[in-house]
Amino acid sequence: MKVNKNIPNIICWIRIGLIPFVLLFLLDNPLIASVSLSCRILISGMIFIVAMLSDIADGQIARKYNLVSQFGKFLDPIADKMLVLSVLAAFIDCGISSVVPFILILAREFLITGVRLSAAAKGEVIAANIWGKVKTVVQGCLMSAAFIYMYIYSLAVPGAGFDDFSLVVGILVWIIAAVTVFSLIPYLKENGKYLRG
Repeated sequence: MKVNKNIPNIICWIRIGLIPFVLLFLLDNPLIASVSLSCRILISGMIFIVAMLSDIADGQIARKYNLVSQFGKFLDPIADKMLVLSVLAAFIDCGISSVVPFILILAREFLITGVRLSAAAKGEVIAANIWGKVKTVVQGCLMSAAFIYMYIYSLAVPGAGFDDFSLVVGILVWIIAAVTVFSLIPYLKENGKYLRG
């Protein structure tokens, strides 16, 4: 069966395109002023989970039909980072997460991007390694768990607000930060040569 070679990249672009809709329902704004908190969290969480699952879909399609491309290797991790960092920033804005783990995660991503740019300057493209994939899976699972927790809590406790979610979500975000930073170690061991000279 012939498959359009651009499908994996199109899925990546769709993942990026879903980010504003995740934020639309998560953050306070006039467009959703009449929507209940539990409903907002449900919609935002469902869109986030679909976006994260699209990461699995584009990878499987690319490998199954041999559609792996240099641009895809570059775009896929960028899409993941944009989604995760956008939602983490929204958590901070909602007052349910500290800025410190966000900065740690952002610093890690900047360093990885620096390595990739250095490799690109030498004509090489670095794809995500197994640790990067584990990191992405952990991020997706724990952030999905945060949405599920917030939704169940908001249903169980009438009048609950974002402040009520800060302890559990804050812990989950710190775990995400720890795993994200740890995943940097083997990555630098494999690709640290691009930061020398």
